[in-house]
Amino acid sequence: MGFNTALSGIKASSDYLNVTGNNIANADTTGFKKSRVEFDDLYSTNVLGAGSNNSIGSGVGVSKVAQEFSSGNLSYTDNNLDLAVDGTGFFVIKQPDGTQAYTRAGDFKLDANGNLVTNTGQKVQGYNAKNGILGGNLEDLVVPTERIPPKATSDVKLKLNLNSEGEDVPPYIRADFDPKNPDTYNYTQTQTVTDGNGNNHIISYYYAKGKDPDTYRVYATVDGKTKDDTGAAFMPPTYATFNSAEGNTDYNGDGVKEKPFQLLYLGNTEPTTASISAMSQAPIAVSGTLGGVAITGGLAPTDLREPKQVARPAFDPNNPKSYSYGNTKNVYDSLGQTHTLGYYFIQQGEDNTYEVRATVDGKETYTDPVTGEEKPFLPKDSMVKFDATGKFQGTFQGIPPFGTPQPVNLEITGFDPTNRDAIMPIDLAGSTQFALASTDNFEQDGYTAGELQGVSFDRDGNLKATYTNQQTSVLGQVALASFDNVDGLTPAGDTAWVASSNSGQANVGRPNSGTLGGIQGGALEESNVDLTSELVALIEAQRNYQANSKTLETENTVTQTIINLR
Repeated sequence: MGFNTALSGIKASSDYLNVTGNNIANADTTGFKKSRVEFDDLYSTNVLGAGSNNSIGSGVGVSKVAQEFSSGNLSYTDNNLDLAVDGTGFFVIKQPDGTQAYTRAGDFKLDANGNLVTNTGQKVQGYNAKNGILGGNLEDLVVPTERIPPKATSDVKLKLNLNSEGEDVPPYIRADFDPKNPDTYNYTQTQTVTDGNGNNHIISYYYAKGKDPDTYRVYATVDGKTKDDTGAAFMPPTYATFNSAEGNTDYNGDGVKEKPFQLLYLGNTEPTTASISAMSQAPIAVSGTLGGVAITGGLAPTDLREPKQVARPAFDPNNPKSYSYGNTKNVYDSLGQTHTLGYYFIQQGEDNTYEVRATVDGKETYTDPVTGEEKPFLPKDSMVKFDATGKFQGTFQGIPPFGTPQPVNLEITGFDPTNRDAIMPIDLAGSTQFALASTDNFEQDGYTAGELQGVSFDRDGNLKATYTNQQTSVLGQVALASFDNVDGLTPAGDTAWVASSNSGQANVGRPNSGTLGGIQGGALEESNVDLTSELVALIEAQRNYQANSKTLETENTVTQTIINLR
C-alpha cells in the first residue's frame, strides 16, 4: 500500500511540475491564462461504503487542472489591428470546421481577402457595415480595401461674424454739415452765377454720405454762407442716389442698363424703391437774397458731379477694398474635382445689411450649357440682414432702396461642370454682427475620391477606416462573447477555448454593452502568469517530488528487510 501512496504523490508532483512548467513557458504568450492543479486525497472503500474512522489514506490524486481567467496587463503596440479586451469578454473566431472558438489574444492580421484573422488563420467574427450602418448579423469581419468614391458638396454651413464697427464706403457722415469742416462732407462742386447787378457769386455744392447705400445728402453755400439774409437755407434738403461702380442693372425697365455712377434719383426726400425705378430726378434749385440782392442758381441732374473718387470700387475678389469681408474655401464636384468657393460680404448703408457675392474658381459667372448665356453662381442682389442686436435675421434678394427685399434661400448653382443643375445651399444660421473682428467657420460635406490609408478600432470596437481624403468611415464592429461559467470552457489550443456544457452557450454582443468590456486598440493583453509565483511553485513541486521519492525509497527498504528475514 505504501508503494501506491508514494507513486500517487510522485505522479501528482509530476503533474504539478508540468502545469507550472507550462505556465512558465507561456509567460510571454498573448492572451494566455495560467493554470493551477487542484488535488484531492484518496481513501480506500469497502463494499459497505467508506472506510472506518481509522482508515489510512491511499495517497493523492489530481482532481482538476483549472485555468484562471483574471485579466493580464495591457501592452501597447504600434499596430492598430492589435486588440485587447478591457474587461469581460472573449473575441469570437471561426475555426476551419465552421464552429466558433473564443480567445483573448487580439494579435490579428489581414489575409489576402481582407478578412481579419488570427495568426493561425481563424476568422474574427463581428458585424460588417454597409454605407456606414452596422449590420445585425454575426459574420466574418472584413476590411474593404477599395477606394471610396467622391462626393459632391451638397451642403455648406457658414457661421460668421461681421464686425458691427465696419463702415460703408464712403462712411456715413453723422456730424452736422459745416462747410469749414471737411470731415462733414465727402466732395464738392462749384458754380459761378451772376446777380441782377452784374456781380458774380460762387455757389458751392457739398456731398455728404447718407445712411442709404450710394446716397448723398447735398448742401449748398453762396459765397461761403449757408443762409441768406432772412436766415433761410439757400437750398431745401436734397438727396442724390448714384449707381454703383459696376452698373450693369436696368432699374427703370427700359431695357437699357444704367451706367456706373449714373444718377438714379435726385429729390428733396430720401430715396425709395419706387422713386429709383421711376428714375425721379428733380433739378436742384438755389435761391435767396444776399446783401439785399436776389441770387438764383441750380444744377440740372446731368450736371451733378459723380462720386467716382470716393465711392467703393467695383467688386473684385482680388481687391479687398471692394468688399467688407471675404474668404475662400474648397468645395467638390461630383467627380471629386476641387473648386475654390469665394464668399464676400459688402456693407450696404447703415441698416445692418450686407450684399453677398460668390465666386467659383475666381469667377462670378458660368456659361449655361443650354442657353449659352453667362449666369451668376449666386443670384444678383443677394443679401444678408441682421437686427439691431446683431442677430442673424435671414437672407434676401433685393437691396433697399434699389429693390424690395424678398426672403430667399442662399444657393450656389452651376458650380459643378458635370452637373450645372446641382445646387449648393449655404446655411448662415448662427451668424452674428457683433463688435468683433470679422471671422467665419466653414463646413461642407463634399470630398474627393480617397484611398484607404489606415484602420483603427475605438472603445466600442468599431472598425474605422481613414482615407487619403481625410474622410473616415465605420467598416464594422468586432463582437465579444461572455459565458455564465468561464471555468467550464475547454482549451482548444492556439490560446483559444470552445464552449462546453459546463460553460453554457456563448452570449455574443457588442463591446461596452451589458456586462461586456470595451476594446483597446493598438494594445495586446499579456499573459496573466506571475513568474515569481511560478518559480516558487516550481520549488514546491520539486520538494514534493523529492519527498515522495523518499517515501518510495523507505518503503522499498522496509520491504527488503522483511524479505531478508530467515
